[in-house]
Amino acid sequence: MHSYLRAVGFSKCKTRKQLENIYSTALRNPNRKMITTISIDTSLIQFEKDFGPSFGLSLIGEYGIDGDLSIEHYYPYIKGSSNSEMERIYIEKQTDKESYAGVCEDTRLGMSLIFYLQNISDYAKSKWFNYSNKNFSKVRFSALSIHGIILLGVKKNEIQKITDTIEKSYRDNLLYAIREGNKDAIDYFAHDEMFTYESIAKRVKNEDVLSIIDTSIMPCGIECDHYSVIGNILSVREEKNSYTDEIVYNLLIEAYDLLINVGINSIDLEGEPLPGRRFRGEIWLQGYVKI
Repeated sequence: MHSYLRAVGFSKCKTRKQLENIYSTALRNPNRKMITTISIDTSLIQFEKDFGPSFGLSLIGEYGIDGDLSIEHYYPYIKGSSNSEMERIYIEKQTDKESYAGVCEDTRLGMSLIFYLQNISDYAKSKWFNYSNKNFSKVRFSALSIHGIILLGVKKNEIQKITDTIEKSYRDNLLYAIREGNKDAIDYFAHDEMFTYESIAKRVKNEDVLSIIDTSIMPCGIECDHYSVIGNILSVREEKNSYTDEIVYNLLIEAYDLLINVGINSIDLEGEPLPGRRFRGEIWLQGYVKI
């Protein structure tokens, strides 16, 4: 059983038999069906069944030359609504099944961002047509969470907002210079990081760390596409699972300049989500890459 099924409203799905019923519903009446040739005698097929306005279940399988269909795996999804422009996106196949991981390399992040690829059939088609090595740069990020907490936002005046924008622009230019091998930039960045560490160490004695850190995104656990995130909530949509009637929140958050639609079951979210507040939790990051 997929541990993130509950994030899209299937919290009561505990047995394989219950999952088979959901499988059957998705196969009988999918919202989208994509078929892609992956070899001379085999086609990859991807079914997508929406159980809510922006979330659902995707089934991946193979069609043989004899017409037999076998479902290999499935995953729950939520659709991203905002395009993000990255410097470069690499896509790598996972070893155990027909699924892929996307890797974003962008100097603004200061780290590699790894996500689960949603549009598997599109990328499989690009491989068949031999243009999978082209430069991908646009992606719509989304994520699922099975536990989250709502925090109050950090209030800032206009001067603080302008200062943050200037500092961010300066940091982005500094990271770019470091990537190009500028020794002075490397030395200055190391000094700046040391100063920041000392400043935070002093402030945490009298302040809560969540009032110091505005947003963040950091890897967590042993799964490479799982992250611990704190993000500003920009919008909130309350959606209902048509199969179970459970309520799923679709939160558009901004975390470290990334726009991510986070799907979480209402029973797994502590606090009332409202624009201006913040979401804190662990997420499974997904992405729909423009191919």
